[in-house]
Amino acid sequence: MTVYTKQWKKEKDALAKAKAQRNKYSKSQAQALSKDKNYTATIKDTSADISTLKKSQDYYWKVDKAGGKDKNKKTTKKWVKRKKPRKLTKQEQANLASWQKQHDVAQASQKKLRATASYKNAAAKRKKAQEKLNSATTKLNKLKQKRHKQALSRIAKQRQQNAERFMAPHANIHATNSMTGLTVFLFAQTEDEDNESDATTYPIDQDDPVVDHVRRSGKTITVTGFLYGQSAGKKLWSKATASETGVSNSGLPKKSTQQQYRDLLKWQFAGTELVYKSDYTDTADMKMQHIYYKHLFMTGLTKTLGHPYSDMVQISMTFQFAYKAKVKSSTNSKGKKGAKGHYVGAKKIKVKKGMTYASVAKKQGVSVKQLEKWNGSAKKAMKVGKRIQVSSGVYQAKSKGSTGYSYKHLAGDNSSIIKKINKQLRKK
Repeated sequence: MTVYTKQWKKEKDALAKAKAQRNKYSKSQAQALSKDKNYTATIKDTSADISTLKKSQDYYWKVDKAGGKDKNKKTTKKWVKRKKPRKLTKQEQANLASWQKQHDVAQASQKKLRATASYKNAAAKRKKAQEKLNSATTKLNKLKQKRHKQALSRIAKQRQQNAERFMAPHANIHATNSMTGLTVFLFAQTEDEDNESDATTYPIDQDDPVVDHVRRSGKTITVTGFLYGQSAGKKLWSKATASETGVSNSGLPKKSTQQQYRDLLKWQFAGTELVYKSDYTDTADMKMQHIYYKHLFMTGLTKTLGHPYSDMVQISMTFQFAYKAKVKSSTNSKGKKGAKGHYVGAKKIKVKKGMTYASVAKKQGVSVKQLEKWNGSAKKAMKVGKRIQVSSGVYQAKSKGSTGYSYKHLAGDNSSIIKKINKQLRKK
């Protein structure tokens, strides 16, 4: 639940604009950048193949297997220098010559391409756009860090005030990466922790089952307590009581219980990572236990309306302790049209007699290694009449208020893909 200030919106808009500008090129610029990317991939792949093969002439892998007298010994593998360089086989010599030729052709073509005005303009535009994007990203990240630091300071002050005013297990909940300092306070009654593990068991004859593996399945925190608003606090703690005990309703939040409850619901529905911390009191005559956990996700929230005061509600919450996974997005490879642009699938060609991976790679501007990655070994793929993949795809992101498309090229694209895009767009 982030409060978007004017500065926040300004930085967000600048970042979005920088991203859009980075991916927006003319047709000739897109072709130049795509070709350069393919040449770079070919040079990199062939260089790696050549280096590995040449190294195998002077070195070999020595495998020291586990076992023997030393039971703790593990299998190790290392390069050992040969006494005399080995002679390459005819196939290896042919491969080396082919890789070297591909490498030299790609390097010469890339040098020629980078001397053209179209590539220079595209590279300069890309560099400038990337610098703006980096700058916008840095500014937004600094703003996030600043707001997070301010939020934690605000939470700490609220926590200290409430700990001083209330001699009760007064817990507080806030977002782990809070940008606002929003805190919900709870007069906790019970705090339970439940740890679970899964044990894999196997039955055996005439005896109890055995366990070969125990795996931790989760940690669950269950809390019950009350939310109070200021109107209920005035009824519960009078001025006389406040003067005697130091407890008053002034420490309660200005929000009503329903507003506080809605904040909890938003956290639950949004899957917000939370921090739960109950007060810890240690005095001469009194000590109270507490729970303090980060990385909690609310999996259950129950409200009970069984008490007389209108601004007081009993709730029960269940939390699951877990770390948030980092998920990487994958590229659409099915050639489907998206709502924000148009994706053209990978190019495929039909194998004709006499074709080889090397000849196809040279003609399509890709490496042999890329063809093997897309289609498998040449023995299976290079059969007359069979279709093989010779590129990945191109995604066209259509900008708002414009009929033009900007081109975002994926690995293995070439100018023939651009023609295919234009042909499909004209059919729309």
